[in-house]
Amino acid sequence: MSKRIQQAMADLVLANHILSNEGVLDAFGHVSVRNPDNPDHFFLSRSLSPQWVQEQDIMEFDFDGDEVSATGFSPYKERILHAKIYAARPDVQAVCHHHAASLIPFSTTGVEVRPICHIGGMFYEGVPVYDDYDVSDGMLIVNPREGERIARTLGNKRGMLLRGHGAIVVGEDIRRTVMASIYLAKNAEIQYRALQLGTPRYLSYEEGRAAAETMFSENPLERAWTYWRQRAWAARGEADSSRVPV
Repeated sequence: MSKRIQQAMADLVLANHILSNEGVLDAFGHVSVRNPDNPDHFFLSRSLSPQWVQEQDIMEFDFDGDEVSATGFSPYKERILHAKIYAARPDVQAVCHHHAASLIPFSTTGVEVRPICHIGGMFYEGVPVYDDYDVSDGMLIVNPREGERIARTLGNKRGMLLRGHGAIVVGEDIRRTVMASIYLAKNAEIQYRALQLGTPRYLSYEEGRAAAETMFSENPLERAWTYWRQRAWAARGEADSSRVPV
């Protein structure tokens, strides 16, 4: 196993713990990362609540959603949505599918999620909504054709909603995907509150683009990743959260 794969798998485990600790993932939902040594494969945990994922739980898949790592584990049923997004988007290096409650109302009411604060600026290009389910699958994304429809709905965007189900967020690497997953949910919370008070003034396209560029630059990104990592470690009793690693 190369050092790049070792790092990718370690980051994937940590991403599971961070997103669970921050309330984005709960018993369900999943996050994956593209294999840095083989871009036609990706890594995803076995079917397990994200809080408990460890490196030995990681499986490797191709773009048909077939396992290539021969672990014998039971995989997530919705692995096909990861597979088809990676196949359609060579720029995407990580994918998160979650069910943050703050986003569900926006997926069912026709009210669009829009950037209302700088941390939501990374979604300045819009958040499309998927509503083309194979009803016999119980609103789960489990077959290749639906996975391809998901990828087409996402297009070149950073995130999307699934009607009455949840959200999908993608990114150039796993740290940006974690940040965007957390802040899409937080932006929705703030937007909902603002709508109770009146008519919000949303970020313009250029304001959002500039805010995203700032948030995704190395210093803020590392600052946020370290903060979430320390919180996750502290919650698991694995580290002293008052100490910032050198």
